[in-house]
Amino acid sequence: MWSRNWLERSKQDLSYAMRAFRRTPGFTAVVILTLALGIGATTAIFSIVDAIWLHPLPYPHADRMVVIWEKLVHNPNAPPFFDSYRDFLAWRRESQSFERLAPATWATGGQILTGAGPARNVLAMPVGIDFFSLLGIKPELGRTFQLDDLQRSCSVVLQHGFWMTAFTGQKDVIGRHITLSEKACTVVGVMPEGFTFYPEAASMWMLITPDSEIGRDPEHANVGVFGLLKPGVSLERARKELELLYQNEHRKDPGGLERIPIVHPLAEQFAYLTGPNLRLSVLVLFGAVSFVLLIACVNIANLLLGRSLVRQKELAVRAALGSGRMRLVRQLLTEGLLLSFAGAVAGILLATGAVHYFRVLRPIAMPPGNPVRVNIQVLGFTAILAVVTALLFGLAPALKASCVNLIDALRASSQSASVSPAARTFGKALVAAEVMLSLALLVGAGLLIESVYRLTSVPLGFRTDHVFTVPLELPKWNYSKDSRRARFYREALNQVAVLPGVEGAAFASSLPLNSGRWGSSVLAVEGKPEPSPAAVRHDVGQASITPDYFRIMSVRLQRGRLFEDRDRAESQAVAIVNEALVQKYFPQENPIGWRIKVGEPGTDRPWLTIVGVAVSEKDRNFFQEMAWEEIPLVFRPVAQDPPMHGSLLLRTAGKHLNLGSALQKQISELDRSVPVGEVEALDERLSRTLAYPRFRALVLGTFAGIALLLAGVGLYAVLSQGIAQRTQEFGIRMALGAQKRDILLLVLRQGMAWTGIGIGAGLIGALCLTRFLSGLLYGVKATDPWTLAGVSALLVSVALLAAYLPARRAASVDPTVTLRYE
Repeated sequence: MWSRNWLERSKQDLSYAMRAFRRTPGFTAVVILTLALGIGATTAIFSIVDAIWLHPLPYPHADRMVVIWEKLVHNPNAPPFFDSYRDFLAWRRESQSFERLAPATWATGGQILTGAGPARNVLAMPVGIDFFSLLGIKPELGRTFQLDDLQRSCSVVLQHGFWMTAFTGQKDVIGRHITLSEKACTVVGVMPEGFTFYPEAASMWMLITPDSEIGRDPEHANVGVFGLLKPGVSLERARKELELLYQNEHRKDPGGLERIPIVHPLAEQFAYLTGPNLRLSVLVLFGAVSFVLLIACVNIANLLLGRSLVRQKELAVRAALGSGRMRLVRQLLTEGLLLSFAGAVAGILLATGAVHYFRVLRPIAMPPGNPVRVNIQVLGFTAILAVVTALLFGLAPALKASCVNLIDALRASSQSASVSPAARTFGKALVAAEVMLSLALLVGAGLLIESVYRLTSVPLGFRTDHVFTVPLELPKWNYSKDSRRARFYREALNQVAVLPGVEGAAFASSLPLNSGRWGSSVLAVEGKPEPSPAAVRHDVGQASITPDYFRIMSVRLQRGRLFEDRDRAESQAVAIVNEALVQKYFPQENPIGWRIKVGEPGTDRPWLTIVGVAVSEKDRNFFQEMAWEEIPLVFRPVAQDPPMHGSLLLRTAGKHLNLGSALQKQISELDRSVPVGEVEALDERLSRTLAYPRFRALVLGTFAGIALLLAGVGLYAVLSQGIAQRTQEFGIRMALGAQKRDILLLVLRQGMAWTGIGIGAGLIGALCLTRFLSGLLYGVKATDPWTLAGVSALLVSVALLAAYLPARRAASVDPTVTLRYE
């Protein structure tokens, strides 16, 4: 009987709530739209949080999968790096903490695939025999690696998408032989469509055999080591065991104990490899969108509070007819839950659309394994969010409205409701809370936007407009001689320079903005002692270029001369250095004419005569997202140091049209075995390197704009409701001699007083919260006074506008009409 009565009363509450909302369609639409924005934005960001933080990788036993890197003992803040294959063999042989260990590396460079259409450069990722069994993923076709494959020269497993494009999904591909860099490889399997690993660019996985380059030189071959922990084994226990094994293995090596192995969960490292600040960025955005939702709840609470005050006579009648306080609270909470449910449904639709466009546009790279989507977990989060939201914005107004004074409420006229000073103060306090939250969001958005502006305004030392890059890879078997490589580059430049729209062409072995110039070489200066092994600095990068490189890239020469046609293989070895190298190695000297060596000490390195100094080109360090670097760099003429791979640079008169097919045709005429990569604008590469900072600033700025709008609307609503309830008071004031200006200033002063309280509290909160943004800022401090002052001024301006409209309406009250009405 109790359950039946409860269901009946709930049905009555829902029916009454729906009738009440139909009578006020404008109010209902505003509340549902506000909730849809708040819940939709929160759900969309939570779907990214779920993919990066909460959802396990799509592998069995993903919670026990780890990756092992090495780090420097004396510089723990330095980026981690690969292990040696020798260490992997020792760990696999002696470790007791892992069920399986498998090596894999993406640092070996691409392979040239021939025999499957035009020659192409593919990433054939070397992996160990236990790689796929460690992941626990079975192939769609064929099999993964077996012990018998170790006796073969080369075995590969294809990625599903590559199988579909290169082999048109032919099922008889199993057992077929393909040619990778003149090596015959057997296709043994094809992975399923949904299988991904880092990096997603891998076209296939190639087995590491004892006869492979890695197997023949385990001491100097670097790999990542991936492991599956035994059940019950902790990360700390595995780390201590590996550290002990590492010390035993390298105790007698010179400098061998300068490194130690570290163990990380695989999911965490997938996110780190995608973007070192990705997890922090997502947490910042989730915190920001939570502020937006909280502001929306405060705004709706204010609207419901004002609406409940207008409904005091109705509630008094219901109380007089026998409804208790809890019955009234339940009715008002039912209305709040109904509004929240409608807002949640609309929010899910908005979030689904936002997630769809996120996946299509891909504004930032995401870790492999877990795509961003609105799944069951996200929908469950939204359902909980809807209930919590209803309680947040509905409970306080319901409790306030249920405290009905029957005599006062029934005696009150329809023109003005009986409003206690406490109720008015509560409404204004909610406005102050909105202003406080909005200011914290605006300060964070302002700091990120200022950082992106400063980051993109830094002179790079080169121009990216109308410059296009095309990667080239020369096959080793055809271009083992320097003279042939130099001749190919010279002929290729002559071919592409005459293409329609091309104003100039050059070649470079490496370019800025792709982390290909990281300093890894050692510099020796003639006449100065070579650095000792303990003082060696691997901080000099190298690049081979053709003479037109500086003109195509608009890099200014500071002194000396450019490379010329006379700089050939048989002539004096020359070099051009950049300003960063001069500042570090020739701080008080003119480097022109000095001779230098670049490379590891003890190796056969030619002496290079410095003939010019160029402006340093800015580059990005993958592990320091919010920074530009100037790497000490040595340029060599391609004629004297022809590389095996690099990029063609084309400066055009405008956008390239079918430039890729034209280039492919020109290069094929020279040599069909040379693969030509995709044409990419240098502007696009720059935009990609700035994707994460821009995405953070754009999303946080959008959230801050919504918060600012909601705060302004909240202040306007509270003042409008207050004026409607104080119409008689204003009429009496004007009848006793108050001027319109006095009423206007009175309302403005009351509105701005609570805004000032919110701004003061918001500044304190912003100073506490923005310290978490320090790692995401560039050229600006988290406590930047100009940002704090600018945001405060913006909020004051919006508050003045929101308060002025109700104040002007209050000043236009006709005292005669108002007093006669009663």
